[in-house]
Amino acid sequence: MNTGNMIRSLAVAACVLTLSACDESKTSNKEQNQPSAEQAEVLKYNAYVEVANSFQRSYAKELATFQSYVQPVLEGKDKNDNLFYSTNNLDRLKNALAKAREMKPDMAELDGSADAYRDAAEKAEPLDRDMGNYIVAKTYLSDKGAHGREIQPAFIAAMETLAAAQGNFISAIDAKDRARIKAEFESAQKDTRDYFRIGMIYHIKESMDAADGFLQGKGLGDRKDTLKTSLDQFNAMATGYDAKVREKNNAGCSSMMLNVNAYLATGRQIILRTENGRYQEDKKAQFQMMSAERQDATQLLQDYNNVINAINFNKC
Repeated sequence: MNTGNMIRSLAVAACVLTLSACDESKTSNKEQNQPSAEQAEVLKYNAYVEVANSFQRSYAKELATFQSYVQPVLEGKDKNDNLFYSTNNLDRLKNALAKAREMKPDMAELDGSADAYRDAAEKAEPLDRDMGNYIVAKTYLSDKGAHGREIQPAFIAAMETLAAAQGNFISAIDAKDRARIKAEFESAQKDTRDYFRIGMIYHIKESMDAADGFLQGKGLGDRKDTLKTSLDQFNAMATGYDAKVREKNNAGCSSMMLNVNAYLATGRQIILRTENGRYQEDKKAQFQMMSAERQDATQLLQDYNNVINAINFNKC
């Protein structure tokens, strides 16, 4: 999973009681106040997932944008009297990571990357805030970029460390998420609501793996057929889930299916445009703001995130 320019870290929260019974499990107030060891582990995992889901900004992309548009102005290589810079809420990120990290039990596969991510955010925050105030106040116009050049080396180094820490944290979350989902899917009772739910998650992540090269601007390559198959499997699981919901509620799960169908439509359009040469023809065109390939990659990522959010906040 590439985390440089596109963040698709949205993991699926585990259930509070078990790792599989997400739709119908309930707990008493007493049980919630006194979680078992298994529940405590799931609660901590969910807290880390919440951090991954809540802070989707790619710091690598933020840094690349700074180096492309701000740095040349500070160094006198370009002129721009209307620079924009939005600070990154690193205090909130740091506090969220600290809160999750303090939870018990220890979780070796995630705690280390969380510590490094928090430390990187703590070191980057004052520099990020200083640079933001400096640019937004247009002080770079009055001092001709002097202060910006002074703090720029430390700022860039801190942001590079932060971007690397973000990538490592996302990868750790993703690895644990995949292992949990695979175990759930393989152990789920067939033809049940839980089976179709975890099957949706399993196969949509498979499809995003198949589309990873496309998301990074390299095309589908030899993964086109894999993407097609995984989209079909995801579709089967989603329609199966909706049918199970309709057994108890004739309204079904229309809000989720809206997101599901949007994702499927974008994925299948990408396959068609790869096969009919649309993307190759598009690359020959001049004066385009954004190619159809990049638009479709952005849309696929957004549709994927919408599906995962719909699953996490299931209202069906």
